Amino acid sequence: MKVVRSEIDIDAPAERVWNIVVDLARYPEWNPFTPRIGAESIVVGKEFTLDCWMTEKQLLRDEKEVFLAYEPEQYRVCWGTSRTRGRPGIKSFRWQICQPLDGHRTHFINYEEFHGVLAPLVNLLYGKKLQRAFDRYCRALKGRAES
Repeated sequence: MKVVRSEIDIDAPAERVWNIVVDLARYPEWNPFTPRIGAESIVVGKEFTLDCWMTEKQLLRDEKEVFLAYEPEQYRVCWGTSRTRGRPGIKSFRWQICQPLDGHRTHFINYEEFHGVLAPLVNLLYGKKLQRAFDRYCRALKGRAES
């Protein structure tokens, strides 16, 4: 298993950060990594497509994903590789977690796990790009939540 992870502390309550994370329709307004998610709501088992910027010049379009977990009470959501259009040799799971801190602050965790025989190759080819993209995403979420 390979993991790409980005974390950030945000000066806003977890509920506010969570509401931004799960408001998929507003991603184009602020999200530099995933400017489009083709789903109106989060429903576990529902497949959807998304666009994501791996770099400022490399946009992946219509990536097929599926919602795998939605735990609003714990401020956790996960999506990953689609069952119907997955890639042989690789499975991915992206988690976003808001951890409440004292003083109406939040520790936000965003990570993606890669499993399968191709995980080391995917990490070699895309790991650094994805790390930079996740870091940009976390900074943008922080800016949105603190404004």
